[in-house]
Amino acid sequence: MSFENKNLYQLLGNDVEDDAAPSLPVKEVVKNKTSSKKSDVPPPSADPAKAKKKSKPTGNEGALKTKLDNKSVPAPSNTPSKHYKRPLDRHSRSKKVDTDKKVKQGWGSDDKKELVEETEALDDANAELEGEGDFAEDTQPKKSLTEYFAELELKQKELDSRKTVRAPNGAKDNFSDAEKIQKEQAEYVPATSTKKTKAKPAKEKKFLDFEASFADEKATPRPASRRGDFKGGNKGFNGRKKYTKSNDKPASAKPASAKPAVNDKNFPSL
Repeated sequence: MSFENKNLYQLLGNDVEDDAAPSLPVKEVVKNKTSSKKSDVPPPSADPAKAKKKSKPTGNEGALKTKLDNKSVPAPSNTPSKHYKRPLDRHSRSKKVDTDKKVKQGWGSDDKKELVEETEALDDANAELEGEGDFAEDTQPKKSLTEYFAELELKQKELDSRKTVRAPNGAKDNFSDAEKIQKEQAEYVPATSTKKTKAKPAKEKKFLDFEASFADEKATPRPASRRGDFKGGNKGFNGRKKYTKSNDKPASAKPASAKPAVNDKNFPSL
């Protein structure tokens, strides 16, 4: 009985070992999280009730903020209409329908009654035109203007002759025996004195004669102001006397130089 040593690792193959050193595994760097939220819990969904309801700017502020919106983007070629239009918009919804009588009066009826009336009216018009062609002779008598005025004068005279003043209906006969009665009023308190009335003479117009002369009023001189003018000229009295042409200036301390005496003896040539 023989015993043989068998290398079981020989069955896997003869692996040649590399001379290089084996590479170390890459170390994973894990960043420390600063958030206090749990990583394994999903974030809660946004609650619209808790959202900030900030109104959009309006007026000038809104126009300035939205000034450059859609400036660089071209407008779409076709956009849907904002106004909803019903398919039967041009149909009446009042449920009112025109009656047959209204339709016939507006659009005309199918019967030929109007055509018959039009033909009859055309025949009547033609008959009138034919009748106008035959001029009837004027049988009425003619007269001049003088004859007409003479007839009017005769008729006026006849009317004037018939005018009679109507007599009263027996006024004198019925009241001839009547007696006039005049009542006298008794005075309860008789007047003791009569009021005297003075006759005022009529007022006469009185005319006043005077000689009127008109002249322009002289402007009153304005008093000198204590304040200076707008250029700072006269600023009131400052203690010094102001001299004018009419006033004489005071005599100066220096005497006036005398005029040189001109003598003919000194200047014989003259």
